[in-house]
Amino acid sequence: MFRIRTAVAAAAVATIAALAVAAPASAHDELVASTPAADAQLTAAPAELSLTFSNNLLSLDENSGTAITVVDATGEDWVDGEPVIQADSVTVPLAEGMPNGDYAVTWQVVSSDGHPTSGEYSFSLAAAEASATPSATPSETADEQPEPAETTQPAQQADSMQWPLLIGLGVVVLAAIVIVIVIAARRKR
Repeated sequence: MFRIRTAVAAAAVATIAALAVAAPASAHDELVASTPAADAQLTAAPAELSLTFSNNLLSLDENSGTAITVVDATGEDWVDGEPVIQADSVTVPLAEGMPNGDYAVTWQVVSSDGHPTSGEYSFSLAAAEASATPSATPSETADEQPEPAETTQPAQQADSMQWPLLIGLGVVVLAAIVIVIVIAARRKR
């Protein structure tokens, strides 16, 4: 009876230790602010896009894993330069001449814990058109209507990143239980 309690206690300790080790690994830095903001409806095209995170970002070299796209409904990316990381913020310049419509922003950065984290959001642009421009024909305006951009929900991305962690945690717990059972069986002999 004593050996069974010892085995159960050891399994519990191993499980708690595995959970304690895995908990910090699942906490990545989060996006806390953006300019333009998510779901913003702008009346003038922005000159740059800026993202602010909950902690300083890692910037190891040119290939640091930081990437940002600002894509319109036709699939054109309006980022016009390399991302610049400063502490907890990353900024990219945007090209001039952005047309009215919806824009999908996707980003990937390296968190302060060294793990990549990513997400996306959207904003729209409805700038006033110049009055000197001749009015468009109905067929031209039909061509200008943006189609909704396909987006993946950030929650789905976070869920897909947690599966390897959960599988690894399960393997650690299973291995701890097997070790405890083997030790208990050897002590019985």
